[in-house]
Formats: sequence, C-alpha cells, structure tokens
Amino acid sequence: MKRTLCNHCHFPEQTCVCKFLGQPVKNHCKILVLQHPSEVKVTKNTVRLLSLQLSNLEVVIGESETDFAHVRQQLHSSQCALLYPSESAKALSAPAGKETLPAIETLVVLDGTWKKVHKMLMLNPWLMSLPHVSFAELPKNQYHIRKAEQAFSLSTLEATAHFLHLYEAISPEPLYRALAGMIEQQTRLMPDHVKQRYLRDE
Repeated sequence: MKRTLCNHCHFPEQTCVCKFLGQPVKNHCKILVLQHPSEVKVTKNTVRLLSLQLSNLEVVIGESETDFAHVRQQLHSSQCALLYPSESAKALSAPAGKETLPAIETLVVLDGTWKKVHKMLMLNPWLMSLPHVSFAELPKNQYHIRKAEQAFSLSTLEATAHFLHLYEAISPEPLYRALAGMIEQQTRLMPDHVKQRYLRDE
C-alpha cells in the first residue's frame, strides 16, 4: 500500500515535518549536493530537509562521471570547493572563516555512506582536483537515528549547517530544528525497545 505524502515536505503524512520548518535560510554560497542514488528513497535522508530550508541549493543524483558531466562544466566557471576531510583540506574554524579561505561561490557536498562516497570519488577523480575544505573541530553529532560509520561522521545536513555557520555566520538552529523534528517524528512510530536504544545513544 502506497503511503500518502505531505504535499509540502513530501514526507509521509504520519511523519510530516512541516511544523518544524522555518523561513528558508538565505545562503549566498550555493550548496551543490551530489547524491548517491541509493540515498534518494532513504526516509531518514537529511538532504530532503536541506531542500526545504536552504534558498540556494541544487541536488544532482548520480554516481559516475557521466552522471555529473554537466556539473563539472558548471563548476569550471565558478569558484568552488569540495567539503571533504582530505590531507590537503583547508580547515575552517571560528572565527577565521573567509579571511583565511579563497572565495567559495559553490560548495560541493557528497551525500552517501562513506563506502558510497569513496566510490563516487574513485569514479570522479576530477573531484579530488578541486580545493578541499573541512572543519578544525566538529560539532556534536545530533543525528541519532542513523548509525554513524565513523566517529567523525556528520549527516549531510549537519555538515552543511556547520559550514554555513563558519563561512557565512548563518545560525545553524533552523536546520538543526528541522533535523530534531524529523528525528522526533521518526522515533515516535518506533517500538519502545527500539526507541530506547536511540535515546541511550544521545
């Protein structure tokens, strides 16, 4: 039986997040999410929340170099960076921000498990030739309903919110509130023994 979706947030009506959403965040730096196809139908995927809350966001679904051919051409004409913790990445830290970074018009964010992201990088070596940025310190992971593969893992929403906070001084609270609302809606329908497992992890 097909679930009825909310016309606005496109989550199932039982887990609608509309009441947790605020006015769209006006970010100047474009967030370009390259999303692995396996993430599209994941109910706890945070990119859907970003699409509801950021005014300057583009999501491109794919995996291979062919999938992202038009994106590569687009990035040639803009100042861009990849959010990825490589050895050459420039680490953002408050209050440094833009003063120690080249201007970034477009931030590329990869959305997928670490295994899928690694595969995307192997299939798209041009991504590694982009300037990389990462974080000097990570915020506390608030995404308790999806197991982190690495101790330093953040959801795509959390990583994007932290970048915008450091680079544009945009408060992450509207994005974190949407994330907390989604978690509340998802856990509300869980059996008690499953719900307690997540509560213990907080």
